[in-house]
Amino acid sequence: MKNKITVTSRPYKYLGLSDRTNSIIILGFLLPQIILLTVSKSWSALLNVLCCAAASLCVEFFESRYHHKNDYNFIVSAIQGLLTGLFLPSSFPFYSAFIITLLVFLLCKYFAGDFSDSWINLPALTVCICWILGGKLFPSFQISGEVLMSKNPSLTLINSGVFPVNSADARITAFFNKTVFSLFGVSIPEGYVSLLWDNHSLIPAFRFNFITLITSIILFSLDTVKVLIPGLFILVYGLLVLFAGPLIYSAVPGQGDLLLAFCTSGIFMSSLFLLQFAGTVPMTVTGKAVYAVSAGIAAFFIIGAGTSPAGAVFTVLLMNAFSPVIQHFEHFVEMKNVKNNLLDKVSELKEGTNA
Repeated sequence: MKNKITVTSRPYKYLGLSDRTNSIIILGFLLPQIILLTVSKSWSALLNVLCCAAASLCVEFFESRYHHKNDYNFIVSAIQGLLTGLFLPSSFPFYSAFIITLLVFLLCKYFAGDFSDSWINLPALTVCICWILGGKLFPSFQISGEVLMSKNPSLTLINSGVFPVNSADARITAFFNKTVFSLFGVSIPEGYVSLLWDNHSLIPAFRFNFITLITSIILFSLDTVKVLIPGLFILVYGLLVLFAGPLIYSAVPGQGDLLLAFCTSGIFMSSLFLLQFAGTVPMTVTGKAVYAVSAGIAAFFIIGAGTSPAGAVFTVLLMNAFSPVIQHFEHFVEMKNVKNNLLDKVSELKEGTNA
């Protein structure tokens, strides 16, 4: 009988959840998006998502034939494939989505490194390439300067039929106006609930914002996703939309439409799942803060006040290119601190010897 050696982490324990467990949790919280696409009978969008996931898993399978891999890599590949499909419009041909995802992931595995080494977010890169190759298949901006100059752009678009109103919207709105908002002496118009629950965008990642918000709260509470980067990103972007945006259109500062900005361009989904993917962000707290603030500023100029079809993924891609610059300064500062500490220690030793 052969001797068996089992390697365990005992007596050491993780201070938090392992990367593998975190990946399984993230994958689990992406499944509600798939379920909602199924329930809403969004078959084209669902097919795109599944094709992109299949392409990503195929690339991982090819790699596993030549390198020793465990199931953790397949979990990450499934997440990357699902995210790619969620940011593609349902009008995009499923076979094109599969081929482009397959080629981009395959090439990047060799030129940009595996998921833990890659400096670029593969879902964002793939969607950007799809937009470059087939921009006409993506939805167009739904807002204009005239709409933004109105007091309530999102309500204007709802009333014009750009965002469909759910049949249960009136009852839900009346309930919240009577029980919650009446305590503050305010009320919300019909259509806001529909915009938050399902805005019926061609791009699945833009649709179910309420579910994405609930997902973010749970992931933050589990510490599966760190709150620093998405929190600062949304704060900076929101403040710019609220105060700087109206100035551009000669409106009153402070009247920017946050609901329109947050619910129509995939801000929640991109900040939660794309902006801080493994290997693409700085290491220090200061570096991450600079990264998040820069991303918020970039998003304001790229995405604008909302309804941008691909601004979120281009923002992520831009920050992927900017992140190595931040990491270079991180390395410089850390090396300088180490050098100063070593010189202090040497000086202390010399003084002790002389004494």
